[in-house]
Amino acid sequence: MSVVIRLFQVADRQAVRKICADSADMGKPAERIFPDRELLADMMISYYTDFEPQSLWIAEVEGEVVGYLSGCLNSRRFLRVMIWRIAPGILFQALIRGIFLKKQVQRFLIAMLKSFKLGGFKRSIPFDKYPAHLHIDIREGFRGQGIGQGLMEKFFAQAKNAGIPGIYLTTRQDNTACRFFERTGFSIAARYPLVIPEGDNFQVIHSVLYVKEL
Repeated sequence: MSVVIRLFQVADRQAVRKICADSADMGKPAERIFPDRELLADMMISYYTDFEPQSLWIAEVEGEVVGYLSGCLNSRRFLRVMIWRIAPGILFQALIRGIFLKKQVQRFLIAMLKSFKLGGFKRSIPFDKYPAHLHIDIREGFRGQGIGQGLMEKFFAQAKNAGIPGIYLTTRQDNTACRFFERTGFSIAARYPLVIPEGDNFQVIHSVLYVKEL
């Protein structure tokens, strides 16, 4: 298998959004956790495709996009763009589509509220030390073949060349990718309570903050 790692191009946008939605729930399709995959893709990937495409790396096999690494070199800018430019549009679309009337979304929001009450969103990320962050997604059938490592190396080199001192990422504690992140040099900096819907009930697990110095 010949893998090409390159920067994002506008023509890749739909393929990236599809991979994002197809693997949104621990590598499984978005519909398991949220009923509207387009809105979920807007939340998860639109910043990187539309506002910082120069830090979005693509893995391609035989001309087909099979994975990506969405990077960000300035997480403070990311938060500003998400709050003031992306989130209002998502909220408007959710209202006109009646998303908040769906039971699945209501349970998702209840879980977020429970997480908030447990302190799950009281995160203190030292942006001066770790200003960059990343997220990585590989299509099912192409995982475990070194593609993720190749994407990581490209972003690490880009961040280092830009004078970035460190990178962070967050994921769930039960994500099988945790071992991969640790192999690529990330270490656990903190854990935060996370409530998720589980059948008719809710389950408390943890999200993990990983950091890596460059």
